[in-house]
Amino acid sequence: MPSVSTARTRKDATPSPRRPILAAGAVVTREHPLRGTEVVIIHRKRYDDWTLPKGKLDVGESLPACAVREVWEETGVTIRLSVPLDSITYEAGNAGLKKVDYWGGVVLESVRRAPDAEVDVVSWLPVRAALARLTYSHDHFLVLQYLEQPPTTPLIILRHAKAMDRKDWSRKDSTRPIISRGRRQAKMLIPMLGAYGVTKLVSSTSTRCTTTVLPYAHQHELTVETYSLLSEEEGEDDPKSVGSLARKIRAATLVSGEPTAVCVHRPVLPHILDALDIAPTTLVTGEFLVAHLTADGTVHALERHRPQA
Repeated sequence: MPSVSTARTRKDATPSPRRPILAAGAVVTREHPLRGTEVVIIHRKRYDDWTLPKGKLDVGESLPACAVREVWEETGVTIRLSVPLDSITYEAGNAGLKKVDYWGGVVLESVRRAPDAEVDVVSWLPVRAALARLTYSHDHFLVLQYLEQPPTTPLIILRHAKAMDRKDWSRKDSTRPIISRGRRQAKMLIPMLGAYGVTKLVSSTSTRCTTTVLPYAHQHELTVETYSLLSEEEGEDDPKSVGSLARKIRAATLVSGEPTAVCVHRPVLPHILDALDIAPTTLVTGEFLVAHLTADGTVHALERHRPQA
């Protein structure tokens, strides 16, 4: 089976020119002291099937946020996303083509969920029992795929939200603010960063960076750790120092196990990617990469997302 870092999409249906319905879900596991690894699965009364938790995107919602929300709504389990798994595309009856993106899910909290018309049973089952009960072959594939992945911690590299044009700002560039579009992006980043369970925020000292992550910081009562070295003024022409700082942030992330987001500028981004052994790329404003780090700091899987604002 291909690793997650090299294979992102699996299709169980013939490709179609129609635009698919987008959805997201997760394979969620936990460790039981007696029964070992357990998987949470749901029974849907309407279809009389056993499946993994998943569901359609809400308007304006991102796929990562959708996956976390759907797991909570259908199981009562609050998760953070782990590694991305394959996507499944299939015909959903009269609804047409449906494409579901999946991730692994790390349990943060769990409460009992009352049965309703959508999900009447939520079960935590040992792996073998879960595989025997799941109705669909693609769910079997996803469970086995997730069990093959190593434990990882997400490190997010974020480009600041849309700021005022330089030509329209007469003061110090480091104080240039984000504009209305940037504020919308920053607000939309709240559930997106939350989907990965970010508990530590690092930023350039520049206003457009700090104000990008402040809405998330306020929502989760976090402080923002700032470094002038990550600003354009200091970092653009000092790749060695920026690289050293990036490696320190990576090391701290691995030691603490805290999912971390770092907000930076376009000219500083190449130095950070190089230090983390990530292939060169560019990010638009508000866009971010999620590097899923193994215990030795290797990037096992890489994602990119941006708020649609």
